[in-house]
Amino acid sequence: MAEALGKVLEEAVGKAAAGDGAADGDHIGEDGLLVCGKCGTPKQKRFKVPFRDEPVVVGCMCTCEEQAAREREAREAHELAQARAMARREKCFATAPKLMTCNFEADDRKNLSVSTACERYADTFAKGDPYGLLLYGNVGGGKTYMAAAIANRLIDRGFSVLQTDIGSVATLMESSFEKRQSNIERILSYDLLVVDDIGAQRSTEYMMQHVYAIIDGRYRYGRPMVITTNLDGEQMSQLQSGGPWSRIFDRILEVCYPVKVIGNRRKERELAMRKSMRERLGL
Repeated sequence: MAEALGKVLEEAVGKAAAGDGAADGDHIGEDGLLVCGKCGTPKQKRFKVPFRDEPVVVGCMCTCEEQAAREREAREAHELAQARAMARREKCFATAPKLMTCNFEADDRKNLSVSTACERYADTFAKGDPYGLLLYGNVGGGKTYMAAAIANRLIDRGFSVLQTDIGSVATLMESSFEKRQSNIERILSYDLLVVDDIGAQRSTEYMMQHVYAIIDGRYRYGRPMVITTNLDGEQMSQLQSGGPWSRIFDRILEVCYPVKVIGNRRKERELAMRKSMRERLGL
């Protein structure tokens, strides 16, 4: 064993003595060790090992090589994080891929109080916090955009999010008992559930049972939700007074803070599209 170790050390010493790893500008210092020509720090060092009287000279990274290695590791870690975030984003917005581009950085801040509240919610979100938001207001006000911006911010922070709607929930529930239970467990497992445009659909009692199962399950597990609806305060109060939506909105309002979203972003987007197309078509 000592003989084998000695042979390995001899090879290491030989490579070090030959200046393996030397680059243009490198030179031998006064101590006989290779010095980097860029940063002026050693690229070799001596240390004592068993079975040898003399110290062994081996290669090491100089300061600029260490810096380059750290930058490479940081870059690779960032690329890996970005790839994982993209995978979570694609999974989150599987039924609405256009929402993957919604973010607070691109928000026009025309409804500053709402934008600020939503961004603060996303930035202070933490596991174990059971509370969410109910974004309500007129059609085209930007509720879906704000909800998607929250989802994207959380995905960037490493959380799991699912964006869906009542129709998609109903589709998931229209399966065998085993698969339905599996789908429910999956929906309950996400750190945040975003349900878009709730209350606008004409739903059967069967569908309402499944919607309630999801909402109630999130409630009982302490898993937060962000809900959007076109209903105003009065309409929601009416729904709470009775009918199939009553117990659903009761659950939602227990854990989701209502935020009114006003504006007409849809009209603004339509006008922007028309202007762009007129310029494109030369009209």
